[in-house]
Amino acid sequence: MTEAPPWTEDPVGAIARVQPHDEAAEMATLGACLISPRAAREVVDFLDPRSFYAPRHSEIFYAICRMHALRQPIDPITVAKHLADLGRLQAVGGAGYIQGLANAVPTAGNAEYYAEIIEDRYLRRSIIEHGTRCVEAGFKQDRESTDLVEWAVASAREIRDRGVATEDSPTEDILDFIQHEDTYDWIVPGLLEHGDRLILTASEGGGKSTLLRQMAVCLAAGLHPLDPGKHTEPKRVLVLDCENGEPASRRKYRPLLNSAERAKRGMRRGQFDIRCRPEGVDLTRPADRAWVMRRVERIKPDVLIIGPVYRLHAGNPNDEELARKVSAVIDEARATANCAVLMEAHSPHGGPMGPRSLRPLGSSLWMRWPEFGFGLRPVEDEKSAANAPGARGRRVLPWRGMRDERDWPPFIRAGDDWPWVPYKPIDADPFSGHSETGAIW
Repeated sequence: MTEAPPWTEDPVGAIARVQPHDEAAEMATLGACLISPRAAREVVDFLDPRSFYAPRHSEIFYAICRMHALRQPIDPITVAKHLADLGRLQAVGGAGYIQGLANAVPTAGNAEYYAEIIEDRYLRRSIIEHGTRCVEAGFKQDRESTDLVEWAVASAREIRDRGVATEDSPTEDILDFIQHEDTYDWIVPGLLEHGDRLILTASEGGGKSTLLRQMAVCLAAGLHPLDPGKHTEPKRVLVLDCENGEPASRRKYRPLLNSAERAKRGMRRGQFDIRCRPEGVDLTRPADRAWVMRRVERIKPDVLIIGPVYRLHAGNPNDEELARKVSAVIDEARATANCAVLMEAHSPHGGPMGPRSLRPLGSSLWMRWPEFGFGLRPVEDEKSAANAPGARGRRVLPWRGMRDERDWPPFIRAGDDWPWVPYKPIDADPFSGHSETGAIW
C-alpha cells in the first residue's frame, strides 16, 4: 500500500490544532512601540492589527495605530488613557498589563524582527483559513469548478500581496520614462552624491585609511575632500571605525582638524560623529546590525564611513552569502539616511606575473556592489616620489567601470598641510593627462 503524502492527513485534525502564533513576539513588539517612537513608526508602517493572534494585543496595537495617525505621544500611560477613554482598558488587561509589556521587552532595537515573526505567523494562519474555505467550497455544488479554481487562485494571490501590492510602482512607457528631469543630489558637486557607494582599495600601508580620514574631516568642515583648497557646504559625517582603537584614532585625526582650522574651516560641533570598535562588528548578527542602525537613525549622516570590509563579519571573507548579508545592512543604513557610504578594503597580494590587483580582497560581491571602486597604486617614478614631501605619490585607478562620470583626480601625492592633494605629473600628456611615470618633479 502506497504511503499517503503528509498533506493528505486528516484535515479536520490539522485545523483543530492551535493556530500558528508567537505570544512572546507579540508582547515584545507592543512593548517596543510603547518605549520607542522609532519602533512605533516602523511597526505601524509594517503590521496590520489583524496580524496579532491575541485579541487584546490586536486591540492595543489598533490603539497605537490610531494615536500614531493623530500624532499623539505613545507610551504606557498615554495608551492606557486612550483605551480607558474608549472603555476598553479593562478588556485588554488593564494599565498594569500595558506597563508590563513595556517592562518585558528585551530591546526596542529588534522591533522589526519581532514584527516579522508576527507577520509570518499571520500569513500561516491566513493560509490555513484559505485552505479551510477551499475545502468547504469544494464540497458544495453551487458554482462551476473552473470558477472555483479561479476564486481559489485569486484568494491566494490576495494573501501573497497583502500590504505589498499597493506599494508596487506601476510600469512606465519608455517614452514617458525618458521625459523625467534628472537632477543630482550632490554632497560635493561633481564628486560625491547622496546614495553613492564607494570602496577604496590599496595594499597595507597604501594610504587608503588616511585618505578616508581626510575625506571625513574635509566633508564635515566644508572643504573639498580631494582638493582641500576649495570650499564646499559642510556635511554631517558618521565614522564607524571597526579597526582602530580610540587613542590611535585621536592621534590620526588631530592633525587633520588642525589643518582644517588653518584653512579657516574649523570643525563645528555636531558635524562629525565617530565611534571606534577595534574588535569589529558582525553585521550578520542582529545585535551588531541594531548597533549600527541605531547610530545611523539618530545621526542621519550625509556620509557614512564604515569598515574596513574584512571587519564587518566574523566568517570566511570569501563567503558570498556573508558578504550579501553585510551589504544588505549597509544598504539599509544608506536608504535610511539617504547617505553616501565610503568603505575601504585590502587588495590581494601580488603574484610573480604582474602588479598587485586593486580589486577588493574577499568575496567577488564587493566588486559588483559599489557604484565606484578606486585603488591607490604607487607611481612608477619612485625617485621623484621619494623626493616629494612625505615620500608618497599614488595613481588613483578605477578597478570597476564607473556608473557615472565623477571628477576623481588621476594622481595624488603627499601635501604640505594635508596627507593627499592632487597633482599633475611633469610628463603628463597635455590633452589626455596620461603619464607613463607619474613623476612629481
